[in-house]
Amino acid sequence: MSDLVESIEEAGVVGAGGAGFPTHVKLAARAEWFLANGAECEPLLHKDRELMVHFAADILAGLALAAEAVGAAHSAIGVKSKNRAAVAALDRAAGGNGPSISEFGDFYPSGDEYEVVQSITGRLVPPGGIPLDVGVVVNNVETLYHVYRAAQGEPVVDTFLTVAGLVRRPQTLRLPVGMRMAEVLELTGGPTLDDFAVIDSGVMMGRLVHDLDRPITKTTAGLIVLPRSHNLVQRLGISSAAQARIGKSACDQCSYCTELCPRYLLGYDIQPHAVMRSLGFSSSGSEVWNRYALLCCGCGICTLYACPENLFPREACLRGIADLRAAGRGRWEGATEVRVHPMKEYRRVPMSLLMRKLGIEGYDTDARFEATEARPSIVRIPLRQHAGVAARPVVCLGDAVRRGQPLGEVPDGELGARVHSSIAGRVTRIEDFVEVERA
Repeated sequence: MSDLVESIEEAGVVGAGGAGFPTHVKLAARAEWFLANGAECEPLLHKDRELMVHFAADILAGLALAAEAVGAAHSAIGVKSKNRAAVAALDRAAGGNGPSISEFGDFYPSGDEYEVVQSITGRLVPPGGIPLDVGVVVNNVETLYHVYRAAQGEPVVDTFLTVAGLVRRPQTLRLPVGMRMAEVLELTGGPTLDDFAVIDSGVMMGRLVHDLDRPITKTTAGLIVLPRSHNLVQRLGISSAAQARIGKSACDQCSYCTELCPRYLLGYDIQPHAVMRSLGFSSSGSEVWNRYALLCCGCGICTLYACPENLFPREACLRGIADLRAAGRGRWEGATEVRVHPMKEYRRVPMSLLMRKLGIEGYDTDARFEATEARPSIVRIPLRQHAGVAARPVVCLGDAVRRGQPLGEVPDGELGARVHSSIAGRVTRIEDFVEVERA
């Protein structure tokens, strides 16, 4: 293991753009290309853009280190063309010697990993595979910021996130991991209405927050405040059983969900409309249709944009994947040839149309980065903020800890990531998290 990869493992760096895959595992591979994903595409969230504007040099340094670690001959960073300030900041920081900058249109989901790989390299990840299968490694720009910091000996104790929607001062912040969501909202002046709801990390792929005492984590991309009466909030509150019952009775197999699916348009055999048929079958018969869900990336276009009946094909796909995995049938066994659909470029989903369909265009603000100093009195550091197994506590009740001190380690040979204290204080509680009270 290289010194850099070891430093990244010690720092607890994980993918900040999604599932939190441990970064040291990715950087232990060998690849021809290393790509930085700055094509932020969740509506209303701007933390990646703000990171590139304010910390371009750190991101590019992290990208250079990561590319060297995997032996990549080529590196590039993907950014939406509309984010001119981010592109300009990257150009300035590179000084003519940096990676190539690939500019994307303002479509959803431009930041899908498969989409980024195909757009920049022209390569198509095999069905059910990962970018490494075609010689590519991809990391989110915030992850690469943390890679650079890890090389300086700094663990991941802060996270970047956008607070958007109906708050008094929408903004992007850098905050201690483990801070309560309620305290985060207070930093922005609080919600502008009493009957509000909060969505964690995006209206397309995020989830409804039921407890504002929940902590923010390494993968929290943002908090979006909407009226509780908003259609998006109401839909997120519908139970899985009700979603299935509605879909079983109302789906007319129009196939719009499939025809507009970004992965289908890339050439993958994902067919949400076929998966919807599984709702009318027993568990044995549903396997026939659920296999068309295995290549779903969960982007939500089918459910929130394509379906004219306002049904839940995304949720049917995710449920189908879970059922197949539980039955030991979760590996792709279909065709391996991938060919981009000839209509792909004509069926892209513009962000402006998506936000209009969602009814959130009036909530989109710049949400600029503000260097706010947050001093929470208590933080709760989840022992699992990443893909893989939960970290095991390495502290005891009553222990005094410093900011950056490890609180949880991952057993040798297991996939996971370290977690660290984001404040100096004393350990007051240990469950599936470690609570630290400020000294």
